[in-house]
Amino acid sequence: MVAIWFFIILFELFIISKIVKYFLLSPVYIYIIFAIVSIIASVWYFYDYSPKFDLYHIDEISEKYFFEIIKKYMLALIYFMLGVIFYYDTVKRKSKLVFNRSFTHTLFVNINIDKKYIKYAAFLVLFIFGLYIFVYGKYIFVRKGYLIDVSKGFTLIIKVLTFLTSAFLGLTYKKNRIKSLVLFLLLMSISIGTGSRSVFLAVMVFIVVKFIAGGNNLRNKISFGVNIFLSFIFLSFLMNLRSLHAHGVIPYLKNIYEVKDFGKSIFFNLYYSLIYGVFITAQTLKHAVVNWHIIFTNINPLPGRFTDWYQYAAQMRLNIYAPFSLHGRVFTMGGWFTFLYFFITGIIFADLEKRVRRLLEKNKRIVAFMIVLLLALHIVYGFEYNMRSAIRYIYYSYLLLLMIYIFKEFKKMLIVKNTDNATQ
Repeated sequence: MVAIWFFIILFELFIISKIVKYFLLSPVYIYIIFAIVSIIASVWYFYDYSPKFDLYHIDEISEKYFFEIIKKYMLALIYFMLGVIFYYDTVKRKSKLVFNRSFTHTLFVNINIDKKYIKYAAFLVLFIFGLYIFVYGKYIFVRKGYLIDVSKGFTLIIKVLTFLTSAFLGLTYKKNRIKSLVLFLLLMSISIGTGSRSVFLAVMVFIVVKFIAGGNNLRNKISFGVNIFLSFIFLSFLMNLRSLHAHGVIPYLKNIYEVKDFGKSIFFNLYYSLIYGVFITAQTLKHAVVNWHIIFTNINPLPGRFTDWYQYAAQMRLNIYAPFSLHGRVFTMGGWFTFLYFFITGIIFADLEKRVRRLLEKNKRIVAFMIVLLLALHIVYGFEYNMRSAIRYIYYSYLLLLMIYIFKEFKKMLIVKNTDNATQ
């Protein structure tokens, strides 16, 4: 049976390669590649890696049960690709042509920032350092608890400035490689002290802007691929910070750069990004129960306080640090729900793929990159985290598109109004 599903995956992948032209930021291909790598890495880890990490004792499953889980992942991928193919088959010819084109060449823009501007980037980094110390005090460096009770207004200012500075450093990288990289690493070194996953978004902003300004060449593309891979290892590291005994810049950096455990730490983050999800799914299937109210709560787009989320949250965890996975929750609900969920997910990804390509067609690179980033977060969270946290990134993608549409229509109204006033 596994061999049949394997050939179905290859057959569907062949069809998709013919109808959806690959390009670097294709959401559909990012999902498929991540899923395949996760399955292969998990099989390798189960048979050939020793000693196991056995985080929360989740690796302790039988060979038979492990392969049952792998088969479910293969089926989920089959259903996802079927959804992509179905969507392509139902859209108009004009949309099909958008799928048939590669948009890699549209990702790049020639931006030349003079070398002298690096000093402004240095000033911004020092200013953000000062803000962190002013807002968080000594607790940014060392503290006992994960969370810090500080002004949300100031933290929002710090986050926005960090994103803007990361983008600026990405632009200056082309002509100031060493200085830009050093400043960015310094910025991330203090930002990591919060433990917030927004640090990952700042990393992505730097990588993406650096890529856009780097030019359409093989070296830049390889560098981008490596950086994206490393950034998601970094995300898995951030997601595991809550379980440490001490918090802040010093404990976190020490955890990363512990020389004697550096190699093991790198592989642990690979394990957490690609493999952990399969085993937490196996444990989810053992402990989760069929509950449609939980499913409706998970797919509800409203904030948690307006739903039953806090009523059910404690029931959807293996322990305080390990929530049930999206895949495990979906698989628990049976074969038909698994088919519908991943088939619809394939349709949604195909729809957003079309929208990303149309944005790139109109040179709206920033919005396209933001949507791809949100979908990438959905993929990572979906393979190792809870269902509600993963699904919200799909909602964010459509909300972003809705906001862009409203802004566009509002702008049209203003133009018409100004034109009418001018003619009166």
